[in-house]
Amino acid sequence: MLVTDFDGTLAEIGPDPARSAALPEALDALRRLSHLLKLVVVLSSRTSTELERLVPVSGVRLIGDSGLAPPTPDEKRGLERFNTEAAKILSSVPGAWLEIKPASTTVHLRNAQISGEEAMARLRPLVKDAGLYGAQGRKVIEVHTQFAGKGTALTKLLDEIEPGGVIGMGDDENDRAAFEVLSGSDIPHMCIGISSPEVAPDLFDRCDVVLASPLQATAFLQMLADRAAETAAETAARS
Repeated sequence: MLVTDFDGTLAEIGPDPARSAALPEALDALRRLSHLLKLVVVLSSRTSTELERLVPVSGVRLIGDSGLAPPTPDEKRGLERFNTEAAKILSSVPGAWLEIKPASTTVHLRNAQISGEEAMARLRPLVKDAGLYGAQGRKVIEVHTQFAGKGTALTKLLDEIEPGGVIGMGDDENDRAAFEVLSGSDIPHMCIGISSPEVAPDLFDRCDVVLASPLQATAFLQMLADRAAETAAETAARS
């Protein structure tokens, strides 16, 4: 099974998320792998609707909003309260904006003249008061309804699919929990990080391989698809 992030892994991160696109060679590799592996998954903080547009590859499972479950009524009210108050606070910060999702909100700061630490300091009381959870990422702050995310989603996938081996790929703070789940698993696995000066170096402490860019990640996926095809051909020849 392959589980990969989207932004910063399959696609370069740019100033406008709406204009991001996966590298064509990455999509081609996913298409090939979907026929060769037990399951290929794109697990992203993007919404499921966005992933359908960004990863138009039949046979790939798309899991949006970091796999968070739909919010309870209380959680939804807390998230709405945060969104209302955060919008007021950030109205004085040019370039900062909120992306509202079903069970989370992303505070985008890439085009804002404010550091993630300063933005987090302003928003932390709101996060706590609304009963939510927040963490900094690559020029973003992810605020969500539950103490869950990609690690929880990956655990569910492992239980459901029972793969013989797993490769996990990611580039940002919200991938840390997935790396931790895989590195602690008895299933043969490989954790692959895509590095960036925008994240803490210890994010990749549990990774087996660290690549320098989505371009290198794409080259790895192509190599993986080639090797999987060779193995499938060898197996077919022996039988």
